Amino acid sequence: MRDPLRRLKSLPWLPLLQNAALTILLATALDLALWLMLFGLFNIWPQGTNLLVSGGMTQQLLQFTAAGGIGALSVILLERWFRHIVLDGATLWASVGCLVLILYLKSFLQVPTLFVGLSYLQFVGLMLGLFSQGRTYWRW
Repeated sequence: MRDPLRRLKSLPWLPLLQNAALTILLATALDLALWLMLFGLFNIWPQGTNLLVSGGMTQQLLQFTAAGGIGALSVILLERWFRHIVLDGATLWASVGCLVLILYLKSFLQVPTLFVGLSYLQFVGLMLGLFSQGRTYWRW
């Protein structure tokens, strides 16, 4: 009898978790830098940052776009630094799971961020960015 979880067991989980941690670390560092710049801008020009702070459609669009960038960054890092990983559809799905796990663990840290988080909208943006960047690896 065949083992249906054989492919799941044979995925390179440790390098995928390392890639996810590196991706979230880079995205959080960029988000913190943006947060500090916006805080400085808010002190200079209070009316200019009302679009980002108000929580309207603009903030949701920026969160969706940033999550797509995180997904694309994950595939780029996999291609450039983790060359020993064979990229295919299963590896991309496992990468989504690892990114969500690292984002969930990051939520326990008290790091002020604007765009790096875990919500349904950001999850969809993350998957869209990851699979659009890795579209050449869907069928292998």
